[in-house]
Amino acid sequence: MPDRRKLTLQDIVYIGVLASMCAIATSIKIPVGVGAMVHLGTAFMFTVAMTFGGLYAGLSAAIGSAFFDLLMGFSPYTPWSFVIKGIAGLIAGLIAHGLCPQEKFPTDARPSWSLVRTMIGCVAAALWTLAGYILAWWQVTGSLSVALANIPASLLTSAVGLIVAVILAPKLKKALRR
Repeated sequence: MPDRRKLTLQDIVYIGVLASMCAIATSIKIPVGVGAMVHLGTAFMFTVAMTFGGLYAGLSAAIGSAFFDLLMGFSPYTPWSFVIKGIAGLIAGLIAHGLCPQEKFPTDARPSWSLVRTMIGCVAAALWTLAGYILAWWQVTGSLSVALANIPASLLTSAVGLIVAVILAPKLKKALRR
């Protein structure tokens, strides 16, 4: 039976801070296509997934991505981003690190994720995100061809996110242990 600990006030605060950081990371972007962009929000989501697990990554990505869309003029995508990015963060974190960390700042004595699990988690999350946004773009723009034209931007965002997260997450974990 998995650990079913309740969210503490500290967890809620962490998730809130991470959500705001996700919105900020998503604002570091290069628009590509109609409604698509290459941004660092995915890198942030993958980094949180690798560092804190699926619960933190899922909730912070859902909230942060939805706030970004709402505040930056992409409001038709807000509910889509909440669901798509929330599930993507959950997928990446569950595979890479588990639902939530056993302790807030794990030690190196027993690494909680390996590079292979991390890659599998991020690729699975990227594929989920791609499928979800194809549907979102199609529904919002009314054009399947526009939705399909945004595939390269989505894949590029995920690839950049994976590279950044694989470099950043171990350094972040090391800094958090101090």
